[in-house]
Amino acid sequence: MKTEDIINRTVIANRLDSITGEMGLSLEHSAHSPIFAEACDFACCICDNNGDLVSQLSGIPILATAGSFSVKSVIKEYGKNIHDGDVFIINDPYYGGNHLPDIGIITPVFYDDELLFFCVSRAHHGDIGGSTAGSYNPKATEIFQEGIRILPTRLMQNNIMLDDILKLIISNTRNPSMLKSDLLAQIGSNSVASKRIKKMVEQYNPETVKKVVKENLKQAEILTKKRINEIPDGKYNAYSYIDDDSFQKEPIKINVTVIIKGDNLTVDFTGTDKQVKGFVNTSIVTATTASGIATLWFLGKDIPRNGGAFNAINVVLPKGSLVNPYEPAPMTLSTLTPASEIIGTIFQALNKAVSDRLPAGYASYIGPSYYGIDPRNSRFYVGFSFCSIGSGGAMKGIDGKPYMSPMSNFGGVKAPNIESNEVQYPHITLCHEMDPDTCGAGEFRGGAGIKYSFKIYDDSSEIVMFGDGLKNAPYGLNGGNIGSFNKGVFYHENESIVMESKEYPRKVSAGDIVCINSAGGGGWGDPKKRDFNLVLEDFLDGIISKDVALNVYGVKIDDNNQVDIAETNKLRKDL
Repeated sequence: MKTEDIINRTVIANRLDSITGEMGLSLEHSAHSPIFAEACDFACCICDNNGDLVSQLSGIPILATAGSFSVKSVIKEYGKNIHDGDVFIINDPYYGGNHLPDIGIITPVFYDDELLFFCVSRAHHGDIGGSTAGSYNPKATEIFQEGIRILPTRLMQNNIMLDDILKLIISNTRNPSMLKSDLLAQIGSNSVASKRIKKMVEQYNPETVKKVVKENLKQAEILTKKRINEIPDGKYNAYSYIDDDSFQKEPIKINVTVIIKGDNLTVDFTGTDKQVKGFVNTSIVTATTASGIATLWFLGKDIPRNGGAFNAINVVLPKGSLVNPYEPAPMTLSTLTPASEIIGTIFQALNKAVSDRLPAGYASYIGPSYYGIDPRNSRFYVGFSFCSIGSGGAMKGIDGKPYMSPMSNFGGVKAPNIESNEVQYPHITLCHEMDPDTCGAGEFRGGAGIKYSFKIYDDSSEIVMFGDGLKNAPYGLNGGNIGSFNKGVFYHENESIVMESKEYPRKVSAGDIVCINSAGGGGWGDPKKRDFNLVLEDFLDGIISKDVALNVYGVKIDDNNQVDIAETNKLRKDL
């Protein structure tokens, strides 16, 4: 290649990445919903005119990577009937979406009447209708009970909003003004990206940009296959379990076999349990996206996360199984559970091929949504317990980080500011801290679990508990211990109620308290090999107790809070 071509490839690729980053900042700063502005539960990406992923914001991977499916669904539906000035909307998981609360806004980008790109913003909205406010209904048995389904639909034409379509959508939700405002923020974010792309194309010319994009996708595919070819051939199997689906009490199995032969890699879910009655089924989009995320993490962070890389990964999803259900199975929880469990299971399988690249298990999400009429302003509200996200697992050389959110989010969801949360919702935070003796022990330990509790003073509220991880803890790797279990307790009118992970709405009285203990991450490696100075440091920081230091790590801490080296050496030798 000519030097000029190499420079153009690098500069244009990075410019597209900076544009998606600007999309995210625009969305964060212009949205009204705390889910956008505080928790940043969104992602942005750019696709080429075929719908292949070109660039994505490093936000919520399970959302960003799925943008390609949504664009291809729009292309399939509208074909050549896509024009400059159009904007499309989509959320249906059977037609290119993740789950109903994640709405995708798709804006085609034209230059001199030629379609070059699609800008995509995907974001989780507070309420999308359905039988439960907040749209997480653990007792839903079909997708129609989870909210309004939006197949690929034109929302704007000639840069003019199709008000009848917008009205139809927002009128099927409980907070239409909030939804409208946040959809406009998404449209605005795409508009910013469209302007930046057109300026870039004008600077370089369309042919140069198209050539660069095509080459970058091909190069990512070549690099991905090269990395696959470096892994020993074989079949690597692992399985894990979801606690339940709120109907059956039996655990639900996810079975994964990663097959590597030369530069071909297949993730095969044969052996995974059949689809279930409850809302933990997952769409093809989410299951495929989760498989790609897990595999590329294993293959290397220098591989561009674009369509070329994902095209090198084959995914087998048996029809009628948990990961490819027949319509109209419900699936609102899918972007948390089982998406995170899918990623973790693939990690455990690939760890059998190369054992020093991947992290131990992350906490599964657990926490309630809450909704009602705010007594301070008589407005309807829906909130989510983003402050109850748990912690990450350890890797070789790295302790797990606290407050990482589930694997499907990889730390992309931010914990809202406590004071802002108390302004936005009628509750008071009582506790928000790391929980001692919850991290999975190891040569490198998992992140400590999080204890979070709040008191509600709205007498009209209801809460809906959803999540997983009460029966299955984050896994340990290579001799590391498992993390802790999630737990939720509801203190209602002086009665202590241990909550299940998936519950129908509970009525709340003013003064009731919700307390969530989110899990600590799994450990990596033998705990007896952990540097005893790090064990002492964890004790002094309140992360572990003296008993854990002694009985799990084999480290004796004396009355002066110093390591008794002689006794420690003896303990570790005996153990």
